[in-house]
Amino acid sequence: MSHFLTLVIIDHTEPNLSKKAEELMMPYFEADEDNPSSQAKCDGFVIGGRYDGIISGKEQHYNLNPEEFQRRYGLDVVQSEDNIRPISTLIPDLVSYAIVTPDGKWHDCQGKSSEEWLQEFRSLLHQHQEKMVAAIDCHC
Repeated sequence: MSHFLTLVIIDHTEPNLSKKAEELMMPYFEADEDNPSSQAKCDGFVIGGRYDGIISGKEQHYNLNPEEFQRRYGLDVVQSEDNIRPISTLIPDLVSYAIVTPDGKWHDCQGKSSEEWLQEFRSLLHQHQEKMVAAIDCHC
């Protein structure tokens, strides 16, 4: 069981940013383990989750198991609104495992050096600098 951070880029004109982020993630969700999809990247995802507030610099608690996290913070503490921000306000040293662009394309660090991924990551954010981004906790 592992988790990784994915950023989903959304046009700021979308009426429901959370819903659009989830729609963009759905092609990469493995809903049926018996009939795996070649596009699948995760078997579960949630806005924020273990990465709640990371895009704005909120302190993270990766060492807590799910029961401790729930007891400590409660499910209602993780709010979509805390995990969707303008790209221009992201903390400068943030780098995610993957990015989903508004056209629905998945980009990740798999098979790339740290330098190659950092360059691609920053380029994608720069190309979409006027848009919003949602932090997604992916599970696989």
